[in-house]
Amino acid sequence: MLQNSGQKLDQQVLAQAVDWLLRLQSEAPTSSTLEAFAQWQASHPQHAEAWSRLAQIQQTFGQVQRKDLAKQVLARIDHASRRNALKKLGTLGIVLPGAWLAYRALPLQRWRAEYQTAVGEQKHLQLNDGTRLVLNTDSAVDIQYHEQRQILLHHGEVWLETGHQDNRTLVVVTPHGQLVPLGTRFNVKLSSARTTLAVEEGAVRIELANGQGTVVQAGHQRAFSSNAIEQVSAADQSAGYWQQGMLLAQDMPLNDLLKELARYRHGVIRCHPDLKRMTVSGAFPLKDTDAALDLLQKTLPVRVIAPSPYWIMIEPANAAG
Repeated sequence: MLQNSGQKLDQQVLAQAVDWLLRLQSEAPTSSTLEAFAQWQASHPQHAEAWSRLAQIQQTFGQVQRKDLAKQVLARIDHASRRNALKKLGTLGIVLPGAWLAYRALPLQRWRAEYQTAVGEQKHLQLNDGTRLVLNTDSAVDIQYHEQRQILLHHGEVWLETGHQDNRTLVVVTPHGQLVPLGTRFNVKLSSARTTLAVEEGAVRIELANGQGTVVQAGHQRAFSSNAIEQVSAADQSAGYWQQGMLLAQDMPLNDLLKELARYRHGVIRCHPDLKRMTVSGAFPLKDTDAALDLLQKTLPVRVIAPSPYWIMIEPANAAG
């Protein structure tokens, strides 16, 4: 396996791999670009080796202790190449195929989080006070019990059922505000711009640092940023099905569905501009996203082009090859 390879990569080869990465990520690649990339990979064993090492880095994030991560990953690359590659990647803030290296530019807290899930993984937790948590794919939380019981969501999505074996107030904290459950089951999904709360049972109070606040009742959902709370709406009844490993779509724009599937696999899924507003209905397996993509291809006038497992393109079925 690549992890056991003692072969040192030529600095120019590593630079070429990074350049290909930047080129593929910064634009919607044409068929000729993808063909050129495939030819580059096949033209020399070190080319394929360099690309594979980049793609493996995110898997390493999920498999080793964070304090040993840099040592274990960078030890495979000679010093000069390591310095130049990290400078180039860090300056541009890019993310690698293999599920977007640099943890999507996440803060340090996420790397050090007590509980984490890798891409495609889910994790069930039972706390001492009886609170139950389910972490969705690519998520990170810390649990801090002091004057309050605090659950800090750094990234991703979590479902909670509050326990009652502790009298201290339970608070869920995100970068945008905090949530105080009032005896309840609820779902919290975090993105860079906002937090979305969906209440399944009971009620949850949203509190922002600027003093704004509101209570969301069962059957409703509400999103908020650090300075504003959006209008309340009916909760998406299909949202909780991720715990059963399914994504339910009802007239969902294809581009939105692909973004959701992308959360559960390594790499990139690109949607052709002409297809983004096509609507989709159905049930799609989250634990086998290849099967989900194949289902799209069988039921919609689209085709799936996969030059590598980490680069998927969805195009009109009648598009020229």
